[in-house]
Amino acid sequence: MRRSSPAVPALCAALATALLPVPSDGARGPTLSAALAAIADYAPAAMRYQGTPGLAVAITDRTHTLRVIALGYANVDAKIPVTARTRFAIGSITKSMTALALLEQHDAGQIDLNEPAQRYLPWFSIDSGGTPVLVHQLLSHTAGLPDDYAVEMGYGYDIVALRAAKTLFTPGTAWSYSNDGYAVAGAIVARQDAQTWPDALRERVLAPIGMTHSVPVFTPELMANAALGYQFRDNDRPPPLHPALVPSPPMDFVDPAGSVLSTPADMAVYMRFFLNGGKTSGGTQLIAPATFAAMTSPDTLKNGKPAGSSDAVLAEAPEFYRQYGYGLAIFEDGGDRLIGHTGGISGYTACMQMNLTRGVGIVAFANLVEAPLHPCAIVLYAMRVLRAQSLGQPIPAPPAYPDPARVERANDYAGTYGSADGAMLQVAAARDRLFLIDGGKRIALCPRGADRFWADDPKYATFLLAFGRDSAGSVVEMSYGSRWLPNERYRGPRSFTYPAEWRALAGRYENVFFGQPQITRVVIVKDRLTLDGVDTLKPLGNDEFAIGTSVVRFEDYDGNEPQRLSIDETNLYRVESP
Repeated sequence: MRRSSPAVPALCAALATALLPVPSDGARGPTLSAALAAIADYAPAAMRYQGTPGLAVAITDRTHTLRVIALGYANVDAKIPVTARTRFAIGSITKSMTALALLEQHDAGQIDLNEPAQRYLPWFSIDSGGTPVLVHQLLSHTAGLPDDYAVEMGYGYDIVALRAAKTLFTPGTAWSYSNDGYAVAGAIVARQDAQTWPDALRERVLAPIGMTHSVPVFTPELMANAALGYQFRDNDRPPPLHPALVPSPPMDFVDPAGSVLSTPADMAVYMRFFLNGGKTSGGTQLIAPATFAAMTSPDTLKNGKPAGSSDAVLAEAPEFYRQYGYGLAIFEDGGDRLIGHTGGISGYTACMQMNLTRGVGIVAFANLVEAPLHPCAIVLYAMRVLRAQSLGQPIPAPPAYPDPARVERANDYAGTYGSADGAMLQVAAARDRLFLIDGGKRIALCPRGADRFWADDPKYATFLLAFGRDSAGSVVEMSYGSRWLPNERYRGPRSFTYPAEWRALAGRYENVFFGQPQITRVVIVKDRLTLDGVDTLKPLGNDEFAIGTSVVRFEDYDGNEPQRLSIDETNLYRVESP
């Protein structure tokens, strides 16, 4: 283990002394029954907020399932309800299972976590600048591998494709979430057991833990017995308040990073494995206590800092992934030790968290596409409720969901906006509401980020309305796609120049990933090249642009126009549609 030898025994002792029981109904303060009722009462609001057809929640302590909440439909058209036995795709929660299988091999002496991955998978190769990728770095996302370099249905090909890639940083020096890293880890598990990854996962994880209704792969047959996943029908535009949904297509999918199907009942069993320090329900210690402690503690970078992200990865759950162990996010909450993960794939999202100190775990599933929309709201609230009940404190009030139409400082945007061709639009404010006035029609505007708004009208369905400010902070302009309209406060230039070759870059680019279309439009606004009229591409030279920390490239010209746009390693292709 990549830690000093005194730390692991000390951690094991700390965990052993810190484990606290969940008070029973006879304890002081709120009863457990009252706590569970509060969570169940909140669940429909969480479901409505996400807009998912179905929602399932499982709550467990160290010994048994406390409550399963099943709401809505596994299949809307057939009116099949969600139940405790409904299968959902758990997405990247699968990573914890792949990590667990590999750690079992470590305990058996088959794998040294501090050895190069190539020792156990000789055909794995990536340009890492001469620094080897170590096994434990795959498990903690510290290897520098891209997230999805190839994004194909076969994870073996994804590993082979890495031969043409470079690590994002010197292995062991930083953190970056990587599905490809877990593809490599899964391939190592398969090779060491001389069988496929699905078979290895069944034998090492699903069977011994007792997850009898879980399977490691997607197939159309298996998906037919699962909740039907749903995705947005109109993927080429910002989603409205109540987007139309369509079923995700059935597919074959095998991936150590995210292809397990499970049920609320089975995932409760899985959480109990962790709540009991790595023991199965039959009392078998599946991984050694020191190995369990390492799995559920942050891995350490070469500079001694914990592995994890310094920025919020998930807006709805900002503490997720700030620290990362082996296949699990690591949390501290008022002295309590927590672990968890989220998942999203092809019409499904999931969120799981366990309080190792207090011995409770919660997992929630939704059959709606990740966007990001993980059903973390109810998990985080349930954790707060159960912790408060354990401490004898009042049950906290559920979170109040924001009003999707409320606009901070709505008057900032009010005014008349006009374009060079004489078109005029008015923006009107009414307290904390904002409206676009177009030809006498009053169109509600809903915030979608800083100075960006979705307009509730089909005429403005393709792009967000984006407002710009001057150096003093006053709103002075508005754009919709390539249309630019300054207002009466605008004092800058009204004509703009840009490289003539940018005209050939503009257009629609798309691809399909796991049955879900991904679409973007390259649009020129004033003297800026943008994605979808809002995100500016900063020129780097040689048909490369920066957008945040990502690199956008235009490639494969047909003579004049590029036929491929890549965002980092994700490829989109030109389509001659509006």
